[in-house]
Amino acid sequence: MNQGILFNDDVNANDNKLVFTAMVNGMMVKCVLAVPLMNSETAIKHFQDHQFDYEMQAELLIEDEMYELDGSILLTLL
Repeated sequence: MNQGILFNDDVNANDNKLVFTAMVNGMMVKCVLAVPLMNSETAIKHFQDHQFDYEMQAELLIEDEMYELDGSILLTLL
């Protein structure tokens, strides 16, 4: 695991999106996951069940500098 990337203990779900954040060399990066047809409670439960996998996916995207125009990264639903 990259020591320059730290994942915060925050996760929010609304508008069919799930968002958590990472600190990358002192910069906050939003990690966004589209969760269509999931209510907030279901989306957060899904994230908690697969948190390590999503953090690994986010880490790879950050390392490859796959940022969106707003500085966020978009994850793929598992």
